[in-house]
Amino acid sequence: MGSFNAWILASRLRTLPLSLSGILIAAAIAMDAGFFIASVFAWSLVITILLQILSNVANDYGDGVKDTDNEFRIGPKRAMQSGLLSAKDLKRGMSILVIFTLLAIWRLFVSADLPFLDLMIFVALGFLALLAAIAYTVGKRPYGYRGWGDVMVFLFFGGVSVIAGSYLYIQTFSATQLLFALSIGLYSTSVLNLNNLRDSESDALSNKMTLVVRMGYNKAIIYHHVLLMVGFVTYVAGVGQIDTNATLIAIPAALYLRAHLKRVRTIKSASAGLDPELKRIALFTFFSAVFVLVLVGVKLYH
Repeated sequence: MGSFNAWILASRLRTLPLSLSGILIAAAIAMDAGFFIASVFAWSLVITILLQILSNVANDYGDGVKDTDNEFRIGPKRAMQSGLLSAKDLKRGMSILVIFTLLAIWRLFVSADLPFLDLMIFVALGFLALLAAIAYTVGKRPYGYRGWGDVMVFLFFGGVSVIAGSYLYIQTFSATQLLFALSIGLYSTSVLNLNNLRDSESDALSNKMTLVVRMGYNKAIIYHHVLLMVGFVTYVAGVGQIDTNATLIAIPAALYLRAHLKRVRTIKSASAGLDPELKRIALFTFFSAVFVLVLVGVKLYH
């Protein structure tokens, strides 16, 4: 089954902070409403981590068997590409992760104590999340190869993580949920866009028709600006729903994003120079979520 280090490589642990951002926001919304449940939070974290690792392992397998991860690819080396894990190893790993994820989902539903109709809806969401994690690059018609990755990231990292995630606690909907779902969803999509910008040339050669490949590099840079600017506005509006004074966070956040966008504009084609920007926006999204969680904690303390 390969070495421990090989599985760490396939798990791509650096992607975990971004995937946890929506879960932290959901917990903050629940705390602010007075309905926080520790066990729901814990199991939400476990499920999100398992789904993200499953998606990464499936991506390593899917791109590996399609030879998309080849010598022309700019990003970090992958486990199958490097010969550290075989296709068979990765398929076994995916199966184990699916089993653990299903068990964790069951424990989450027990902790949330949902009404029957809500429970059935969340069972369907759990199934769709598992399917989405695998089908991004696996199968004969993976949606990541047809330009649908951005939509799925927006829906799951934003809508499901924030709106559905907070509903598990408070069992109602609000404008705050929608604003943060838009923000985290758009920020997360911008990270995927940077990834696809970096890999656009090798993706085009491998017929991986991401949105960047479809629209072209220059238009994808404009698209990246729109994602971050709209994400920023909705984030500040969401923060204002919790504490209007805290919207001052907009000043350093705007300066950070302005510097990032300026750096991205100077990179004229697919390049390893985009990889540091990918990491920066992923961490920016994570710490934006942490800020909201801390903000609510301070608010409740006082």
